[in-house]
Amino acid sequence: MHFAIGETEELLDAYGSSYTSYRLYCNGTFHGTVRYREFFDLHESLRAVYPAAELPAFPPKKLFNLSAAELSGRRHSLEKYMQNLGQSVNILQSPIFQEFMRKIQLRACGEDFDEPGRYSVYLLNGNAVDLTVDPKVSCEELLQLVGQELKLPIELVNFFALFVAVEENGRCTLFKKLAPFEVPFAVVKTNAEEPTPVGGIIGRSTKGSVESATKGIMASSGGLRIVIRKNYWDSSYDSEILESHSRVGTNLLFVEAVDAINRGWTHPTVDQKRHLESLQQKGSRKEFVQVAQSVKGYGSLHFTSGATIDYPSSYTATAPYLSGKDLICPLKVDGQVKQEAVFRVIRMRCWRLCSSSSSETIKIGHSADHPHGHKMSIMFEYLLGRDRLQWITIHSDEAIWISSCLQSMVEELMLQKRGLKVNRPVGGDGSSGKKTGSSADGSKNGTSETLSVIVTTRNMGNGNNSAFEEIRDEDL
Repeated sequence: MHFAIGETEELLDAYGSSYTSYRLYCNGTFHGTVRYREFFDLHESLRAVYPAAELPAFPPKKLFNLSAAELSGRRHSLEKYMQNLGQSVNILQSPIFQEFMRKIQLRACGEDFDEPGRYSVYLLNGNAVDLTVDPKVSCEELLQLVGQELKLPIELVNFFALFVAVEENGRCTLFKKLAPFEVPFAVVKTNAEEPTPVGGIIGRSTKGSVESATKGIMASSGGLRIVIRKNYWDSSYDSEILESHSRVGTNLLFVEAVDAINRGWTHPTVDQKRHLESLQQKGSRKEFVQVAQSVKGYGSLHFTSGATIDYPSSYTATAPYLSGKDLICPLKVDGQVKQEAVFRVIRMRCWRLCSSSSSETIKIGHSADHPHGHKMSIMFEYLLGRDRLQWITIHSDEAIWISSCLQSMVEELMLQKRGLKVNRPVGGDGSSGKKTGSSADGSKNGTSETLSVIVTTRNMGNGNNSAFEEIRDEDL
């Protein structure tokens, strides 16, 4: 999980005493405000369950009021603490942590968030699945309820997941996958009310914190929606849904295939297009999906345009997308795509996020005043050839979303290595339930099973968050 703490606020408690509140962000969206005392209580509760070696250092209490500099230092330390917790699948899955996250998220919604009502979850074609539910329903529970409403067989439900999207002109643009412990309708409520300046971010400006970077698309006039979409990258899983003879499962795949074609993400040949149009007119949806699987770009997820990459040269324009096991960056010269840079996930040694004004970004030679105005970057160390590693940077306001997608891709690969399928309940961070993070100093965590690649997901701008295992020769 990517955690960040934004600006602080001075608030009054029930007794009229002032206190400092910290704005916590989870995977790029506002989660809730938290007092230092609540962070401290969380730490103490975790200490009662987990050995000290599994917990990061917690910023100590102070006897006197903090100066502005000390307050800034505490904010940074608390952010680092949450980032380190986000590396441990065990802690993310723990009832203690999940109840902490749920409590502060629901508190942010206010007192009018208690009554059951009519809520909608959407398909990618804009059709709504209407449910009468308690708005405090968790992501896992809501996914099951949507499956029941659609009459999707229970064994197929976990092939799908819930995402947050922004809707504009009848089209949904995804920007976050919801963690099982999150409250979907709370995410919509609290972030719909967040300031979203054009070309800016979701959330308030926070001195360059990585929290300040979901995307400029949040400035659109459309609202936020919860969307159901398939939850895997390997398109071979489609066959399990198609062969299950579930009309609902097939229809969900059909909707995604049509959406991808309409967006220009897949590129059928003239003959393929003619064949697909014929099948669509006949209502042969299973055959439509089977033909679509052979179309170039099937199963890909594209990010909004306007990003740049420092490969092969600085500030090369690109519109990255993910497909299968690859991060693909079309390289534009004079507005025209000349070639594509294909980066295999298994050759990424590690990656990190940084904000454009962070000390790390400046240190590695990128200007804080990026010519395209991006607030965030994702940097990954890539194995270009045997014994040749190179850091590659993509400047994009969707860096957190890109990183989250890469993480889910790696987790899927690890599940496959262990002989497991993706259609199973997942951990609190969307993982398979195996701890794959690192210690606070970036060293390997000593997992008992050797995997081909472990990546960092720590949302830090100081460059100290590379967590990886060796890429083995047979993986190249």
